[in-house]
Amino acid sequence: MKTRASLFVSLALCGLASQASAAPAKLADVFNGEMLGTNLRYFESVAGIARTSNGDSHNYKVQGCDITANAAGGTINELRLELSPTCKADLHSFIGDFAPAANQAFTFGAFNESSGGGLEFYADCLQLCGNAYDPSVYALWEGPRAVGFMQVLVEAKLVDDAPIEASGKWAAAMTQAKGDDFVVDTRFNCERTFDPQAMQAFAKVQASAVTLGTGLTKPGC
Repeated sequence: MKTRASLFVSLALCGLASQASAAPAKLADVFNGEMLGTNLRYFESVAGIARTSNGDSHNYKVQGCDITANAAGGTINELRLELSPTCKADLHSFIGDFAPAANQAFTFGAFNESSGGGLEFYADCLQLCGNAYDPSVYALWEGPRAVGFMQVLVEAKLVDDAPIEASGKWAAAMTQAKGDDFVVDTRFNCERTFDPQAMQAFAKVQASAVTLGTGLTKPGC
């Protein structure tokens, strides 16, 4: 007859064996619209334990891809995927036919075309940014009732030539019309006047990350 100690050891070993035999998480199962609204415990039963956490923000590595989940109140309300040639975003489970083809490059132009347009552009900084961090440009889209007013925030970090050149064109158009202070003080974040110029400049730029959810945070003035 087993003692309590031996029974505990047996159960522990069974638990470890079960974990070892579990299949690794797949990107398509974790970065998926059905995960929005689920509780954090369920999400981590699929994604695995977070590598790092900062408040309600939790970071995971799934098939070599970096995913960030915001779980305010213990419920997943937004998901962010860092994009790369091996980490591609398929948005169909989130926004259906408004999503661009999953097998093509995720550019601002491709998303603008598939979503029907209406992207609003924002930026952390475009001029005199300093070296404390790498700023980004963002395009925000809000879907119709058919997709639950889902928001998509497309991001391009200003570290590579293409987004830097595009941001320069956008900034030049605004400077010519409104002056340097308008750009330096990021007043463009408070009005939609120059969204068409931003869309033209960033049309062929590949996104570095994409976030989906509701009530997404964007840069202010």
